[in-house]
Amino acid sequence: MNRKNFGKRILTLSLAALMVLGLTACRDTSGGLSADDAKKCVQVEMDTTYKGEFSGFVDFYNNVTTSDAKEQYDANVEGEAFIFLDGMGIPTLEDQNTVVEATDLQLHRLKELYKQIYAKSDYTVVSSTKQEDGTFSVKVTIRPLDVFTLLMEDYDAGFEAFWTKFDAVDTDSMSNDEFVTWYNETLAPEFYDTLLNILEEQIPDIGYKEEKSIVIQVQQDEDGSLYISSEDLQNLDRLIIDYSGE
Repeated sequence: MNRKNFGKRILTLSLAALMVLGLTACRDTSGGLSADDAKKCVQVEMDTTYKGEFSGFVDFYNNVTTSDAKEQYDANVEGEAFIFLDGMGIPTLEDQNTVVEATDLQLHRLKELYKQIYAKSDYTVVSSTKQEDGTFSVKVTIRPLDVFTLLMEDYDAGFEAFWTKFDAVDTDSMSNDEFVTWYNETLAPEFYDTLLNILEEQIPDIGYKEEKSIVIQVQQDEDGSLYISSEDLQNLDRLIIDYSGE
């Protein structure tokens, strides 16, 4: 159950949530989309998605509200929480490729932890250059968060007391039904509590990996909607937190 080979998987939920608003968010660019517009677009999208800063997003677009911005932020945090649980969760007895669901309270706690983690995001929207096809290439530098590396370093020690406790349980005397119930209702919830405790302990010590650069494209539809491709959003998201564990 030691998931040290965790690989980040982007959930459709999180990507769709990012794109839905982008495809319907319009800005008055009757004079033409400028390089500054494209740069600002990326800035407000990132500030909203990762830092929960909504005012710039609402001011930039003509047709979105603070509620819309918050929905985008919450969807990304929830998507990231599910990714974490999917990669780090305790497997079900029926299928090692699926995990036992965390409780609603544990999911809520994890989302709150991710908000604290994302608040430490370090990125700079550097420049914006217009291309021949009318799109804009926007350069962003990111210092990836090392929280997952810290988690992996403390993983074994953090779970030592957990395994000592449950290794002492006499599961041989349980019937199959009793074992399944014990596994799902006793072992798994405490596993998640322990995992979240270890994650929470890392937050004050979060640092940064070597700075990375990425170029993403900002485009505009005929109706004025600005958008960033799902591929670019995915590549951007992968750099915010380093999930390599190294």
